[in-house]
Amino acid sequence: MNKRRVLPKDEQGSLLVAGLLVGMLMIGLGIVLGNMATAQLVRTNRNISELNALQVAEAGIEKSISQLNVDEEFTGFPDEEFFNNQRQGVGIFTTEIIDGAEDEKFIISTGSVYRYQDEDGDPLTQRRLRVTVVGTESDGFSVHTGPGGLLLGGNASITNSDVHINGFVELDGFARIGTENDPRGVNIANIRCPLVSNPGDDYPEQCSSGNEPLTVGSNARIYGTVCATHQTDDTNIYEGDGGEGLVAGCIAPEVQPPEYDRQAHIDEVTIVAPSSDNQYRCHGSNNNVTWPDGLQLSGNVNLGGNCTVVIEGDIYITGNFRTGGSSTVRIADSVEEEQPNIVVDGEIDVGGSGQFISNNQGVGGRFMSFKSEADCSPDCTDLSGNDLYNSQSVTTVDLGSGVNLAGMVFQSYWGTARLAGGGSVGAIAGQTVDLRGSGTVVFGTILSSGEKTWRATSYQELPVLD
Repeated sequence: MNKRRVLPKDEQGSLLVAGLLVGMLMIGLGIVLGNMATAQLVRTNRNISELNALQVAEAGIEKSISQLNVDEEFTGFPDEEFFNNQRQGVGIFTTEIIDGAEDEKFIISTGSVYRYQDEDGDPLTQRRLRVTVVGTESDGFSVHTGPGGLLLGGNASITNSDVHINGFVELDGFARIGTENDPRGVNIANIRCPLVSNPGDDYPEQCSSGNEPLTVGSNARIYGTVCATHQTDDTNIYEGDGGEGLVAGCIAPEVQPPEYDRQAHIDEVTIVAPSSDNQYRCHGSNNNVTWPDGLQLSGNVNLGGNCTVVIEGDIYITGNFRTGGSSTVRIADSVEEEQPNIVVDGEIDVGGSGQFISNNQGVGGRFMSFKSEADCSPDCTDLSGNDLYNSQSVTTVDLGSGVNLAGMVFQSYWGTARLAGGGSVGAIAGQTVDLRGSGTVVFGTILSSGEKTWRATSYQELPVLD
């Protein structure tokens, strides 16, 4: 019969001590791992709070710029809630607007994130930003069209400029011209008849009574003084503060779109190069090029990637001019007063997330496409009749959504100029202007003093104040 072996008392004690040590080691290891996990969670939560605070501060910048475009005497938000939920907590921004030079302001925005339902306590995190904004002032009309008219839709709005339309206007969606506090002048000459697909040699001529040139949708609005030839329907046309609404019996004058002598421009060319010339195109590691005054680039010009082009004067492009990616077109600081004129025989297509930047004196550029559907294209000096009618609906200037073109003028000399979505542009002209994108469009012709539209030009993060 087997007998169970009984350990000596000293061995039993050793096992007990070893077990206790192992247990204590495991407990200690668990505590260390728990502390590490807790610390990691705290760091993760803090990083999320930091990102949320940055988002709140950026929202303060955006909303302050928007408010400046309504009232340029606006001085900032004392406390404005951006979000309030259990997942993110409570986000509040405070902004201060400080006057700089005559056409410059500084916005300082502090974004704070608090625990949910504890916004009266100390903030979890804060971020602080400083942005420089400059004002773009309208000089004359920001929008001018020929008989093809103005098509305005989505949330597009025309501010700080009067509007002259030789043809007709259609407002759909939530489109706006003027605001209640800042009404604008709208002239519509109703010169777009005969209203047939092949109008003949007499096109365009003024329409007779009964052909109204203005249609305003149920959610669209016009605030200001409207002079529209043969218009009797005043639906959704409001006076605003100081405007007259629809002026009964008013006959709007015909105003010619901005004119330019293309041939004289070509005669001033002093440098001729193919568009593939490495001196004038971005390639390889060379992402910065300069276009001197009097340069002709023969063929299509395509800017992409991070290409930056500095324009020093008048430029002539014999093909299409297209930009994409994060490319930048900048007017040289050496250009003092007159806008450089960029004449394009083909189409102008501005896409991607790039930008066109005025120089430090507020001088922008004027970009013109002379393409048409007539046999004389691009050498046409005058179009009417079927040639004009067929050309006015063809898009030759296409500005993509979200572009930053403040201070720049774009003109489709014989066709349609289209702005696809929201963005900033100095002025836009064409036989037809199509602003049926979904974004808000802000116009302003030059960067200078006066009544302004404000946009950001520099961004800096500041240390948080104690």
